[in-house]
Amino acid sequence: MTNPSLYEEEALLRRVHDMNDDNDESLNTTTSLLGDKNEHYGSLTDGSVWNSDIDFDHDAEIEKLISEGRPAWNPEEEDVIRRKLDYRVMIWACTMFFSLQLVRNNIQNAISADFLIDANIPQNTYNLGQTLFLLFFLLCEIPSQTFVRRFGAEIWLPILMTLWAIVSMFQIFVKESSFFLFTRAIIGACEGGFVPGLTFYLSSFYKANELSMRYSWIWATQSGTNVIGALLASGFIQMGGPLRGWQWLFLLEGALTTVIGLSSFFVMPSLRRKVVSRVFTARETAILKARVIQDDPSKRSQQERVKLGSSSLLKSVTAVIETLTDRFLFPIFILGFVAFVPSQTANYYLTITLRQLGFTEIVTNLLTIPYAIINISMTIGFSRLSDKFGVKWVFCLLSAIWVFTPQLLLEIIPDGSSRWLRFALITLILGYPYYHPILISWISSNANNPDRRSLAFAVYNISVQCGNILAANVYRESDAPYYHRGNGILIGLNVLSMVIILAIRQYYVIENRLKERLWGQLDDEEKDEYVKVSKGLGNRQLFFKLKV
Repeated sequence: MTNPSLYEEEALLRRVHDMNDDNDESLNTTTSLLGDKNEHYGSLTDGSVWNSDIDFDHDAEIEKLISEGRPAWNPEEEDVIRRKLDYRVMIWACTMFFSLQLVRNNIQNAISADFLIDANIPQNTYNLGQTLFLLFFLLCEIPSQTFVRRFGAEIWLPILMTLWAIVSMFQIFVKESSFFLFTRAIIGACEGGFVPGLTFYLSSFYKANELSMRYSWIWATQSGTNVIGALLASGFIQMGGPLRGWQWLFLLEGALTTVIGLSSFFVMPSLRRKVVSRVFTARETAILKARVIQDDPSKRSQQERVKLGSSSLLKSVTAVIETLTDRFLFPIFILGFVAFVPSQTANYYLTITLRQLGFTEIVTNLLTIPYAIINISMTIGFSRLSDKFGVKWVFCLLSAIWVFTPQLLLEIIPDGSSRWLRFALITLILGYPYYHPILISWISSNANNPDRRSLAFAVYNISVQCGNILAANVYRESDAPYYHRGNGILIGLNVLSMVIILAIRQYYVIENRLKERLWGQLDDEEKDEYVKVSKGLGNRQLFFKLKV
């Protein structure tokens, strides 16, 4: 065996020891790299024939130890695996999300370079373009999840990325409204399903109490992309030659995202393979899977391929209906619709507002950087605290209160106030702790079913994008430049978000008490029978406690 790993050497020594009935002290359990030999190699019998760590069935061994109530791995091993996951999975997931955000937001940077003027596009047509983008985005959300479950996120997501990158480059040919609307619709269709597909993919690798912070890295990337995008835009729009600045922007950023999309085919790890990647050993791969399943048994079948066909189509339709009517997840869907409208409206109109306030195009792009830096630190900080304390609603409520205060001040300050004061208030609104990652983690924790989890991500994202459609139309041209009517609507939605958060918290507490009371009324035999027959109930199972 060439260059065997430490695990392979250890197991081989044990095999030789068992065959020769040798009691050599060098094989004593106190010298084991992995601890007690029975603890780690209990099913390695004399009849085993294998040549490497990959040949040994670590999945079966670990499952056997767990079923016997014995530790299957030590905390140090799990820490190593978690660090490798962050390095191998999360960094590239953030890179992929960077690709999404770069293409999604370059239209706003192009506006600062007089794209609307050069292409003869009125502001209301721009609003329509954003609406079409979101509409086609929504139409592809749920169908895309079917392909994620069939082919795997490691195949389907790179396809989507490559498609939207290519279409993005074709925006250099936009010269009138109809072609602008066409490209926005196609890009929206290509980007549809990416976010729920990526969040579902990550939920396969991490436990529930690790997800909020990891998801926050994804959406912190959104703010980081705004910084990088602003810097790239500042350079691209100054380029001369045969193209306008906004054309260079679309062309070069589209080319960059094309490279990322194609690379993802080769970089994304997959739990469908016996060994996830060269970074993980076979044993680490088995632990990686087992620790997630032990944390949430519903994830056992999450990586299975779902066949396409008439029966699967009927099953998918039924699953969608059940997800839409899930009484424990539906309140979060409603919250997703209203929660981010105030901040998203400010984001959509940031560059337009700054130009209306008299800032130059270069300064406008640079002024989008401060809020992104604040947002990154606060989003990660709040998500980490949410994971640490195991609480969702508190940090959602605090985030909503954060947005409410500067939004109210923006409405009540005099129209003639300093443009820097308005910029500061808008920066505070956009720099808030984005609690989108916490809500996604909340859904993942309370789904208790892989199909429900996948579709719930899509439905939730649809609700958020519906809110974004509303956000794209709150500020109207007739209300410019201070948008008093629009700000009043946003303040009302913010208050509604806080009410919904408190209502969800109280609802879950009451339901958990009811479940606990009903579960306590069953004797041991009834409980065993209930566990067997209640697998299809998901989060309605009496012994399943909703995360608050």
